[in-house]
Amino acid sequence: MIKIMVGYILASLFGIGAFVYMGYEGIVESPVVDFVFWGLILSGVVLHVLESFVCKPLCRQLSQFKWLLMKSFCCN
Repeated sequence: MIKIMVGYILASLFGIGAFVYMGYEGIVESPVVDFVFWGLILSGVVLHVLESFVCKPLCRQLSQFKWLLMKSFCCN
């Protein structure tokens, strides 16, 4: 859930920065701002889903093998 919130905060900061730099007209006319804004939010969602459905079950399976102590970014 933290990753989604970080993505939303970064998207909000990007939106504010784009508004300050380009103004309202530039934001409305430029599709790049929308792509980057939603891309930042969706990247947080994708990371959250990957952690929930891929990393945690994999770490549970790897924890059965005591000799294999792999620590990755998702095994806490």
